[in-house]
Amino acid sequence: MAHILISFLGKSVKQNGQYRQANYCFADGSQKTARFFSLALNGHIQPDRLVMLGTSGSMWDVLCEHLSTDGNDQWAALSEAVEADAVTQAQLDAFSCPVGLALHVDCQLKRIPYGDDITEQVEILQIMAAAIQAGDTVSLDLTHGLRHLPMLGLLSAMYLQTARSATINGIYYGALDRTKNNLTPVMQLNGLLNIAQWLHALDGFNKTGNLAPFSGLLQQDGMAPEIANCLEEAAFFENTLNIPNARTPLKKFTAATKDGLPSIGALFESSLKERIAWHKEDNLYLRQRSNACFYLQQGDYLRAAALGYEAFITRCVQQDKSVPKLDPQNYEHRQQTKDTLKKNDGYKLLNDLRNALAHGTRSDKAQVQRALSNKDNLHTELEQLFERLLPKH
Repeated sequence: MAHILISFLGKSVKQNGQYRQANYCFADGSQKTARFFSLALNGHIQPDRLVMLGTSGSMWDVLCEHLSTDGNDQWAALSEAVEADAVTQAQLDAFSCPVGLALHVDCQLKRIPYGDDITEQVEILQIMAAAIQAGDTVSLDLTHGLRHLPMLGLLSAMYLQTARSATINGIYYGALDRTKNNLTPVMQLNGLLNIAQWLHALDGFNKTGNLAPFSGLLQQDGMAPEIANCLEEAAFFENTLNIPNARTPLKKFTAATKDGLPSIGALFESSLKERIAWHKEDNLYLRQRSNACFYLQQGDYLRAAALGYEAFITRCVQQDKSVPKLDPQNYEHRQQTKDTLKKNDGYKLLNDLRNALAHGTRSDKAQVQRALSNKDNLHTELEQLFERLLPKH
């Protein structure tokens, strides 16, 4: 697997006929002086390959003049093409080798469109993806380029992670406007990618209720594994519809994070804790009901029907005044209660829907067939059943 540095080349103002030089200061205290931040970064992280992306009007002539003494005629043609905003990929290919030799790295100079519309933006992502192989490590330099290209660069990091299974080693920005005492700080913007990962996890969570991805993200933010893993444990029990056992790790997690979530997690704390608030209910029926209603809202009809079914039985067990008192978590007591519900039309319909969803088979009951004929019918049927069978108190 290779380590690829992807950088953008823009149209910056030249100073006294040359591109402005800066003394870049990295987080570890090391310094490198260069006219292009990507050159300083290349020397600092020493990738296996440097991929420089720029438009047909980017300052390719300045870059190649700075790094290559060969091909004066080619350089003159390249400079004219830059002025005319007409640089071709063939011209860039001719300079890739001498630029790479000067930098001691395999180098690719790639022309990209300006990204004026979605078609061109997709093309930029495709060019970036073509430069790496599955499993490669990627570092991104967002310093230069047109103003909107760094935004595409961040999006590309997310894309490369998913489409190419790439590991994002770092996202860098040479903050020339923050130069002080002749030192230009180098910012690492990995946190932006982490925020994007949180957003992705939250979106998936809102759709499926899966807590597990938050465990790794919280550990990434510095949370102790034994606390963060409570969410993964709870997710397992929720996914197996074991609501009683899901409650314990959520109680432990909430108690351990009473002072708030660390770092990026603080941005998403209210959404996360609102979703797991059901564990505070002392009543098993209400905990099951809360989850059943959540999954119904998200369109996860199998889990909604299964949990709604279990919640209804739990409520019936709890309402049974038999002596001795029945235990809603006792299998035999639950079976005993189900035997008394065989003539309850709502229970029978919910049970039939649950079975049809679980087995994926065609029911011989017309009402179940109608409910399963389309999404709206099923949603309405379950919603009405929950209103009848699962009161809020």
